[in-house]
Amino acid sequence: MAASLRISRRQLLLALGALVLAVVVVVAVVALRSDADPVAGATTSAGPTASSGRVTEPSPGEDEPGKHDGGEDDRGEDAPADAEPSQDDPADKPDPGDEEAAAPEARETLDAAPFGTTATPEPGVTVTVTSVEKVTGEANVPGEVGGPALRFAVVLTNGTGEVLDLRTVIVNAYYGKDRTPATPLLKPGGKAFEAEVAADESARAAFVFNIPPEFQDEVELEIDPGVGSPIIIFVGS
Repeated sequence: MAASLRISRRQLLLALGALVLAVVVVVAVVALRSDADPVAGATTSAGPTASSGRVTEPSPGEDEPGKHDGGEDDRGEDAPADAEPSQDDPADKPDPGDEEAAAPEARETLDAAPFGTTATPEPGVTVTVTSVEKVTGEANVPGEVGGPALRFAVVLTNGTGEVLDLRTVIVNAYYGKDRTPATPLLKPGGKAFEAEVAADESARAAFVFNIPPEFQDEVELEIDPGVGSPIIIFVGS
């Protein structure tokens, strides 16, 4: 029994020794793997760029704006450059007919007549400047300037047998050789034509214009009855 007990203890010690040895081997293997894993992990996670130490530019993709497989502009080699229009291009030249259509029709103007005479712009209608008076113009509205002026009395007689519309009548005055436009005034005594004049009646009006004294002997009064009638010119002093 004593020998058997000693053998059992030896066997137990051998078994324990084998177990300890196995534990040591396992620990050594685990330690070796732990040391090797970070290197393997680093090698696995890093791409080809990290291992080589160089950074490569990404190649242009097919969807990049303005580029395609050949790296050229979207228009390609065959796209024509913007061509400037030729100076001889007929499309750039205005049509002479358009200029003629846009030009206003020339108005007929009667020969200048002295103050006091009668002008006939159309059959049955007569116009006369019955008097020209020197007055002192009065400034009443913005833009008017008082001073030496002339007042023209005008009479228009309607012998057409119908009512005559006078709303289109325009009166202007000029003085000097250069026909300098005279500034119109309302006072003293300015009076426009009525809107219309009945058949076989006369309409009277008075027009005042600023005219310097040195030019009051070289005056032109222009009366425009409206479209369809010639322009009337009276001259004198």
